[in-house]
Amino acid sequence: MTIGRRALVLAGTLLLARVAGAEWAAGGSGDVPLRGDGTSWQVHATLNGNVRGLFLLDTGASYCVITPDLARRLGLADGPGHVELHTANGVVRAPLVRLATVDVGGQRARDVDAVVHAAVAPPLDGIIGLSFLNEFSYAVDPRRRVLRLR
Repeated sequence: MTIGRRALVLAGTLLLARVAGAEWAAGGSGDVPLRGDGTSWQVHATLNGNVRGLFLLDTGASYCVITPDLARRLGLADGPGHVELHTANGVVRAPLVRLATVDVGGQRARDVDAVVHAAVAPPLDGIIGLSFLNEFSYAVDPRRRVLRLR
């Protein structure tokens, strides 16, 4: 299954019903450079203040997703429970964890829920989804190749 298809499959996950805090980091510009070809976009993010990775940007994914390898690097055990993901291959249960911080281009959200799932293949480390993005007003400017977070 391709990276884009897996991301679309995860888009059917449950909606997040929790409010997390977002903050502007010192020096944050709000415009985050995007990598990609216009059919999919990738962005660098720092999790829990010290682990940097490359993530697929998916405005249709209810949750952020991190790979099992990244969860191990972060030292995360299973969090507050599991969620059911409705995929093309059926329903899958996956651990739900809480990330202390997710920082994208100097824009930081605290206490972000994420699902641990092998939804993407290297070099990607996961998906930035709505559990982060909904803490901001956001827009993708494909001509300038930036994600604007306010």
